[in-house]
Amino acid sequence: MANSLLDISYITNEALIVLENDLVIANKVNRQYSDEFAVSGAKIGYTVNVRRPPRYKGTFGPGLNVEDTVETFSPVTLTSQFHVDVQFTTADLALAMDMFKKRVLKPMIAAVANRLDSDTYQYMYQNTGNSIGTPGVSPASYLLFAQAKSILRNEAAPFDDDYYCVMDPLSMAVATDSIKGLFNPQAQIGEAVSRGKIASRFAGLDWYEDQNIASVPLSAGTGLGSPVLGTLTNSTNLGLTTGWANTATIYTTGWTNSTAVVQVGDVIQLAGVYPVNPQSRNQYGRTLKQFVVIPPNGYATSYGAAVSGVAYNASTLSAGTFNAATGVYTSNGSGQLYISIAEAPITGGQFQNCVASTALSTSTAITVNGAISAAVNSPQSLVFHRNALALAIADLPLPRGVEMAARSVDPDENLSIRMVSQYTINNDAIPTRCDILYGATSLYRQLGVRIAG
Repeated sequence: MANSLLDISYITNEALIVLENDLVIANKVNRQYSDEFAVSGAKIGYTVNVRRPPRYKGTFGPGLNVEDTVETFSPVTLTSQFHVDVQFTTADLALAMDMFKKRVLKPMIAAVANRLDSDTYQYMYQNTGNSIGTPGVSPASYLLFAQAKSILRNEAAPFDDDYYCVMDPLSMAVATDSIKGLFNPQAQIGEAVSRGKIASRFAGLDWYEDQNIASVPLSAGTGLGSPVLGTLTNSTNLGLTTGWANTATIYTTGWTNSTAVVQVGDVIQLAGVYPVNPQSRNQYGRTLKQFVVIPPNGYATSYGAAVSGVAYNASTLSAGTFNAATGVYTSNGSGQLYISIAEAPITGGQFQNCVASTALSTSTAITVNGAISAAVNSPQSLVFHRNALALAIADLPLPRGVEMAARSVDPDENLSIRMVSQYTINNDAIPTRCDILYGATSLYRQLGVRIAG
């Protein structure tokens, strides 16, 4: 008996299932806020603010000390509409679904999942300042992963099971070989195994392999002059003693004149500035706090050039320049440069995230990428808690006057995908497009750690 023609709703529902199963890192981040984008007519540029909980300091003694309740926000902007376009023939639509998935649907959705995964990774690595390991050297020590987990705990990550390690294939091979006497690559018998999963709850992490962990460029940390903070009043949100800010812009001097010195994703440290636990406000560890270099005006229209090949927003700096095509900052002819960083250094108040052993001044030295001697491409694997990043996938509107249109939504996983088909009389064909609309924001960027490879 001949197969019935597959309808677009059936195809779209199956496409959503394939997409969910094909995601790796995009499946591990926080998506609970995606329903805020489930509005008619959502489009690129639509933004909502994700509320972060307030923090309080408390006080000793019987006297009343009322604190302000300050709620902070992280904006999520729908930056990317990605789609794959194919043509379904009536013969395709007459196939059994299993055959149709294998021949048409899976290759189509694989491209969608790969883009969503790679852009999620791109955004997370470029917004994560905590970094351990040696660029150019694959991680080969259990200690590195234990240190990464300890950083998350010191940054007040919750006591739960939402801790993940996502590594590029080469780093995973080296890491698992070095600790194979301890490492059990088998998930529990009978447990459903997610794509790319290597092990459960090893070193307190679920381990995944993902080819979208990219080898990214890191600037040389030496040979760039002797950079220091410039006039502090020229900086924005530098060393706040109260209040909250997500990012800061610092005025720096002492770079080699007219030289490309840092780029988006580089990690810098300020002499004498150490991290603190955001709840106890006590310094932890003996290493300086790390800040990540971000674009001067954020990620309003793209995820950036280093991996995706999409330009950043253009920006004019008061001193130095920013290349929107490459994400590179270049000092001016006097060695001066404005750089945007995240987090903002906050040395007091409810949202304190660091402590300065000496007051910040125009002599405070700046270190780039741990002072590596030469620029290098390094895979940046990630250890993170789910709340480090929020990923929003929106409901795209269904157009009218087309052959077929359907949208499938998984309210539990906060995934949404749309497929539209339209007959074209010019070539007697039915082209079909599959779209997703998404954006990301850092909820708590301190709950992520990069492991250099």
